[in-house]
Amino acid sequence: MPSDQEHQSYEQLFIRFSAKVEKIIIRLMLVFFVLLISSQALLQIPYVRNHFTRVEPLEGKPYSQPQDSSRERS
Repeated sequence: MPSDQEHQSYEQLFIRFSAKVEKIIIRLMLVFFVLLISSQALLQIPYVRNHFTRVEPLEGKPYSQPQDSSRERS
């Protein structure tokens, strides 16, 4: 049966380990958040968006009605 001192030692090791892992996870989350914001900002630039997305070149041209003033609809 483990002694009380061994039990406390294990708890201290676990607390140190979990604190380190927690710091790593928080840093990774921060890095991924910055990458997400950066990539979304880059996608606002048309030149970059055309080269990074597969769908953008397939979008087509917007429809515009011809401006024929001699023919009016009733």
